[in-house]
Amino acid sequence: MGALVSCVCGGASSAPKQDWASKAAMGASRRPQSNSNGYSNGYSAAAPEKEPEVKEEAPVVAEPVPQEPEAPPRPAPTTPITLETLQGAWVNSVGAKITVEGTEVSLNGIKMVMHPVNLNDDGTVRSIGSIWQLSRWLEDERIEFKEAPSREVMEFARSVVWSKATDERMVTWTAQMKGLGYVGSSKDPLNRSIEGCCPGTCDAKAKIVENSEDQDKAELLLLNSIIDKYRLPDLLNIPPSQVIPDFSNRGHTGLSVEHVHYLAQSFAENGFKNRTGNSGHDIPVLVQEPSNSELGAKSIQNWRAKVSEEKGFPPKEHYERLFTKSKIYTSLGNGHFNQALNLFLNECDSIYGKGKYQIGKDKALHQAVHVGVSSIVLRSEITLRERETVSRLLNSKREYKWIVGQDGSVNIADATEDQTTCKQFEALSKVLDAVELNCLVRAELGVKDSHRIGQ
Repeated sequence: MGALVSCVCGGASSAPKQDWASKAAMGASRRPQSNSNGYSNGYSAAAPEKEPEVKEEAPVVAEPVPQEPEAPPRPAPTTPITLETLQGAWVNSVGAKITVEGTEVSLNGIKMVMHPVNLNDDGTVRSIGSIWQLSRWLEDERIEFKEAPSREVMEFARSVVWSKATDERMVTWTAQMKGLGYVGSSKDPLNRSIEGCCPGTCDAKAKIVENSEDQDKAELLLLNSIIDKYRLPDLLNIPPSQVIPDFSNRGHTGLSVEHVHYLAQSFAENGFKNRTGNSGHDIPVLVQEPSNSELGAKSIQNWRAKVSEEKGFPPKEHYERLFTKSKIYTSLGNGHFNQALNLFLNECDSIYGKGKYQIGKDKALHQAVHVGVSSIVLRSEITLRERETVSRLLNSKREYKWIVGQDGSVNIADATEDQTTCKQFEALSKVLDAVELNCLVRAELGVKDSHRIGQ
């Protein structure tokens, strides 16, 4: 009772104090509740206690570590590039290790006997044999070469950049080669018991190419549209004597002399087979070009240099007669075919020691040599880039069989893919440049003794 009085009067009490919220909760729990029969039971069960809310902690965001800005590249040197400049170890942009000792150049440990350092009269570097033409200094003491057989045709050739093989660069290079699969026994291909793959010999720059049905259709449509845009009406018979390779053909490397003779030898041994319907030899795709146009002059200059340095092609006099005319035809596709026919026209000697190429009684061959075969001819307005595209796609889409009308109309976009098997030699011959194709033909024929080996 005293405790109650003390509470009422505000005196101290030993009972714990309750706040207003607790009292309200208790009062609510003591209110009469009706049972299922409608009668009050006087009390209800106490309400369950509410679980305390758990507050989620904010995620900890790591502060970004400030990175030091990369140092700007050092300006390109202005000093002459001499033989002394090239001495030592280098790596290039297509994955090869290069060592220069004196004028000797080694590629992935193999001395390139046929491709030493060539110098100008003033002692500066001109080229590495006939494969790389010196272009210029680049930033960070890198050197740009052009992948071309001569300086006359190097302008539009692919760039290959040499960098000094410093410790820092070799770490980057080794990581790049590892990512491209040059690990395990492939790291030392020259000491493998089976044929390996040397970095830098198959373009280890590793372009990523998406190969899909949609991509094929898009490229076929592109090829079809360019040909339709520039083609002259009807298929035309153009004598091979009026044809030289276009400046854009096979990455500006021209033709493979070994493949030209390979085709000529096939005509001589098996006879010439005319194209029937949509089967047989490929249809040549040519450009009707004024001799004095920019690309006409470059095609003449390029081919004149090629014929001068390679005696296996038809004689220079044959082409000089053509160069005096106001109009020539340059080949974007099937260029080896036309020059193989020119070997018969000039009765040239086989480079394989099998005598002269003679037409004999082969009427189909006589017709092809002197009159030509049906060809698609494009106007000279076609640009250099479009020529390169046509030349590339004609070879890379070799498995798609064209539908060609007598009026010269071409339907490539709806062409079906020929999925029958073919020799690896045939497939590779469509995509290699002239130098690589020479090697392929020698491998196919088993040629072991030739002055072209190593070139």
